[in-house]
Amino acid sequence: MRKYFEPSKLEQWGGRSIYEFLGVRFFKRYLLPTELLLFCLRGKKAAMQAGQEVLKAELKRLEWETRRNEVIHLLALLLTVCILVFRLPQLSIIEFLVIFAINLYLNVYPIFVQRYNRFRIMRLLRKRTL
Repeated sequence: MRKYFEPSKLEQWGGRSIYEFLGVRFFKRYLLPTELLLFCLRGKKAAMQAGQEVLKAELKRLEWETRRNEVIHLLALLLTVCILVFRLPQLSIIEFLVIFAINLYLNVYPIFVQRYNRFRIMRLLRKRTL
């Protein structure tokens, strides 16, 4: 399972993340205000100014959070797909497509965002250790 969370060479193209080409930055724009609000509410602003060790610990915590959030969205994605497959005979084409589109928006793009953020966090951690 650990290997799954490591960045693969297939996820990078031309020195950039493939998630950028899939529209992660556009999707992230909607998530950013929520993340900043939560960040300020937790009082991390003062902690970020405390020093490099605190910053490194915070980056490690954020990296772990991206893993946790990715697993949550992956499980939700799989559960929704299982429900769709089980209920397929009872759903119309329109209902199936609407549920499928909602599932993509609520689970696939957040997975992409978590992977994209984790690559950036891991790059920062590598720079801090050098």
